[in-house]
Amino acid sequence: MLCAGGAQAASMTMIVDPGTLPVTSELARRLQRHVAVLAAPDLQGRKPGTEGNRKAAQFLADQFQAIGLEPLASLHGYRQQLDGGLGDNLIGMKPAAGPPGPAPWILVGAHFDHLGGKYLGADDNASAVGILLETARAMPALAHHHLLFVAFNAEEPPYIRTPLMGSQQFVDRLPSEIAMPSRVHAVIIMDLMGGVHWTPLRDTLFAAGAEQSPGLYARLKQASRLEARGSRLEAVPSAPLASRPSPLAVLPLGMHLIEELPLVGQTSFSDYDSFRNVGVPFLFLSAGRTPRYHQPSDLPDTLHYERMAATVGWLQRLLPAVGEDRELYRIEKNRMELADDIATLRLLAALAAQEDSEIPGTSFLSRSKMRTDAQWLERLDPGRTTADDIRRLQRLSLRMQCLLADLPICFLL
Repeated sequence: MLCAGGAQAASMTMIVDPGTLPVTSELARRLQRHVAVLAAPDLQGRKPGTEGNRKAAQFLADQFQAIGLEPLASLHGYRQQLDGGLGDNLIGMKPAAGPPGPAPWILVGAHFDHLGGKYLGADDNASAVGILLETARAMPALAHHHLLFVAFNAEEPPYIRTPLMGSQQFVDRLPSEIAMPSRVHAVIIMDLMGGVHWTPLRDTLFAAGAEQSPGLYARLKQASRLEARGSRLEAVPSAPLASRPSPLAVLPLGMHLIEELPLVGQTSFSDYDSFRNVGVPFLFLSAGRTPRYHQPSDLPDTLHYERMAATVGWLQRLLPAVGEDRELYRIEKNRMELADDIATLRLLAALAAQEDSEIPGTSFLSRSKMRTDAQWLERLDPGRTTADDIRRLQRLSLRMQCLLADLPICFLL
């Protein structure tokens, strides 16, 4: 009993209490205000087609105007009306600073809708929309690329992975200024950017999808060097794109480690899929699910606003670097970066396998599996992986995601 109690106490110390996280910078306070508006009870969860969703869209249009984003002339404003009476996507741009004429586009996007009713959606996805707004405010015009900032509607069920999804309607009816997917240099999609639960991930984001585009992945790697220090993951101070040490650690993680579900196969989870399907290179950023995912407890006072502020700074460094690449990126749909996948999971599994730093709620069976896999990862040679090794990596990744979201089926994975 003493051992069990000690393990439970150690596990509890790994839970981050968002109420203890300071909000001290002006940027973090602005982000907090954006989330407070979007996740306010009077917007009733921003369900597509509702008055609350329309109020959120108006707030975003007002913010785009205040920031100084330009509307697309073909849309006669910031709104792209969706079919099905669902409302609008909100679109604003910063034109390239170079000579007038055609230029490729870099798109930064996040969905602003949620489930409606008592589900107010602070993390999902007011957090990412706040980051989108503040990145748009902070970014100067790029020399050779137009910047497009898009708040997508209708991402949540039942619209996700259907033709009615807001990002899918955007891709299907690209504004004439863009005209064709091949003119989109890269897309950065953000989802679930403010949640925090497990101490080692307090100042960490996951970055997926760029591994399918060598040029974009090279830029991600420049901005994402990190290492484990105790029970924390910290950015390496000498990261090439950082002018000073960053509090943010960005972990690369292949899409196959997120999407490959047992007995189901590949399943997409956000707006990036609409762009991937037409061959546009993409980066998907997320802090991952927490036990508050799709729950009434997903409220503004449960977010990590200083990490969100650090994300704005990180994007301010990444976007100009991407903009330096004049040759359009190519996408290789099944490309993997297994050495980096293994390095990421090796860091996380080593922490999750220890009783004093395990993911809260880890069962005896899950702990045993985690320890076995952590030992296996230490021996795994990235240059000699087999199909069975890749499937095991995928299962380990899903088990960790399941534990982080406190789902009851974790022990089965």
